[in-house]
Amino acid sequence: MGHGVFICYDERDRDAADAIYNILKDNGIDSWYKHDEMSEGDPVDKITSAIENCETFLLILSKNSKDTNYVITETDIAFSREIPIIVFNIDDVKLTGNMEYILQTPIWLNSFPDCKMQLETLVRKISNNSVSHPKVDSSHVKVFEKTNPNRMQNLIRKYARIGVPILLAVLFIYFAVILPMGQMTTDDGVFAMDITHVDVSGSEGDFKYVVYGESYNLPADKEMYFMNIRFLDKDDNLVYEINSTADEFNSGKICTGYLKTDNVTHIGFKLSDLNDRELCSEDYVI
Repeated sequence: MGHGVFICYDERDRDAADAIYNILKDNGIDSWYKHDEMSEGDPVDKITSAIENCETFLLILSKNSKDTNYVITETDIAFSREIPIIVFNIDDVKLTGNMEYILQTPIWLNSFPDCKMQLETLVRKISNNSVSHPKVDSSHVKVFEKTNPNRMQNLIRKYARIGVPILLAVLFIYFAVILPMGQMTTDDGVFAMDITHVDVSGSEGDFKYVVYGESYNLPADKEMYFMNIRFLDKDDNLVYEINSTADEFNSGKICTGYLKTDNVTHIGFKLSDLNDRELCSEDYVI
């Protein structure tokens, strides 16, 4: 007995195959599905016979199935028997080799960017538009949304209209109210850091410089402030430079530098905020 559709898939895509089988069933489309039709010990030629007697060959294409031998073989049988092939791509796969040649002309659908709409289109294509209003259960749609290459972009678009205004309001309150209030307790009105001493160790072209300091009005959001530390020689030539957020400051140690020379004579230090406003600076002589 013939079937309307032969569903070809890789076992690793079983969830997707189950979903499509159930969608077709819900829309009155008869399908040959290995999971339901094959029993242990059945001869392989049962699959060949099923392909030869189907009206449409549906390939669930994915990163798993594109290189699977039995998927390639089944597709080749459908191609050689001139059976109409529909490709439903669930992974945004690019084909090469034999599969690229075989699948040049078939109807090709992607499960993205709108999974529900694409599944409805698949039902219409298989039924030759005899199903005008396809039934696609939301539980089946979720199976494909998990592998949708555009899933993140869709989520961003979905929540942007709500999230962006809220984010802008939060940023305005933070920078216009909270941040200025948090910079009003030191003598000069801002968070500041000073270098207290520098330890130099090592020899023979491998020297370790550990810079220590102390802070004033250390804020909770230290990552919002930036440190620039320049290691300079006696002629003010730059030997080494470190740019970091102030959250690197920990227990008195500001930073560590590994240099190939010990001719550093002084260190230029600058602390600034997000607006590139200089909060403090100094030239520390070693």
